[in-house]
Amino acid sequence: MNNNYFPHYSLRRRLITWISLPILGATLFALLMGYIFARHEVEEVYDAQLVQSAKVLLQLTQHEIMQDDDFNLGIENPNLQHKYERKLGFRVWVNNELITHSASTEAFGGFEAPPGFSDQNVEDYEWRFFVFIDAANKIKIEVSERYDIRYELIIQLMLALILPALIFIPFIFLIVWVGVRKVLKPVVEISADMDQRNSNDLSPIEKETIPQEIAPLVQALNALFLRIEESFDRERQFTDNAAHELRTPLAAMKTQAQVLLKKAADMPDCKDGLDNLLAAINRASHMVDQLLSFTRLQADQIDFEAVDLSGLTEEILKDISPLAVTKKIELEASVPSNIKVKGNRDALGIMLRNLLDNAIKFTPAKGEINAVVFTEGNKAVVQVSDTGPGISDAEKDKVFERFYRAQKNKQGSGLGLSMAKWVCDVHGADIILSDNTLGGLSVTVTMEAS
Repeated sequence: MNNNYFPHYSLRRRLITWISLPILGATLFALLMGYIFARHEVEEVYDAQLVQSAKVLLQLTQHEIMQDDDFNLGIENPNLQHKYERKLGFRVWVNNELITHSASTEAFGGFEAPPGFSDQNVEDYEWRFFVFIDAANKIKIEVSERYDIRYELIIQLMLALILPALIFIPFIFLIVWVGVRKVLKPVVEISADMDQRNSNDLSPIEKETIPQEIAPLVQALNALFLRIEESFDRERQFTDNAAHELRTPLAAMKTQAQVLLKKAADMPDCKDGLDNLLAAINRASHMVDQLLSFTRLQADQIDFEAVDLSGLTEEILKDISPLAVTKKIELEASVPSNIKVKGNRDALGIMLRNLLDNAIKFTPAKGEINAVVFTEGNKAVVQVSDTGPGISDAEKDKVFERFYRAQKNKQGSGLGLSMAKWVCDVHGADIILSDNTLGGLSVTVTMEAS
């Protein structure tokens, strides 16, 4: 059955996905929580600093303000400026009159923040304000800070988390990928072993170590192989016994029919019936012989070796050519020398003999058969064409089934092409049936050349 009928999915991809996605999700969640906690702590720390700055400023200026009505902190020293200084500010009011302020608050103008903490937008910048009021002395202290300072610190903290994550997450994914491949290696090895097996190799899967999770699958496959092998053995044994049992009565029937045919030489009506009976016995005998050959071929161990395909084809053509001469069929052959393949000589011989025998059997008298052997790239090709009745397109696949006979070819046993197809499958060869340009059938077998 074609594997394309089954939906495929990758265990490796699913394992990597199920392992990697939680890792990635956990990392993103950790970064999100880190951002939330970092922002909260930064807000707490900087708000505490604003409160501390306001208290220190009040303690440093309260006495002077009360003693000097014209209090002023003086001009700021430009040599002591810091890059963040323009993002910090303060203002001091006494009796609702602004008496001093930092240079960074010039842009505030008449704006006054409410008491306590507040967020305000001044000159397109977000500011955090803290206003402390000393009601007893009618002093109001305002300290302010641009949110840029806080954002920069949060960004720096997050980069300290994100950059290591960006470096280590690919390594984690690589480790997961390598680990999953290593874990699934036994499954891949068993799949490769199954794919490389010969079609008649039903030996159990033997591995030194098998993962516990796939051990039941391996045991089930081994049990299946054992049942299939036992079934094949029973089938071959039955076929072999049945063929042997049939050969003796068929031989006796043939002898009796031949004797009766001689005695009925002067009786045309009887002679026609006996001719039909003898032909039927011959067909049955041929089918029994093919069954025996097929059974023995399947039962034997198929050993591969270098086979001279050219010499094997010429040998079979020489053996089978008298049948073509008897039937007045023109048999043409083109077989270049030294074309070799890797295979089993006996099995390939049975395949070639069946193809040529079928061509002679179904080609009418004075017909033509053309047998050619050639190479095409790294392939060896055998092609047998005849001018017989051919096979319809609807039956071209069915004729490879055992005992199936095409509608136009009722005289065969239905085993020849089945045997040829089995041999081709064992050798990894392709067999294709097509229409001959001169009418009839063309059988093409393609296999690896050596």
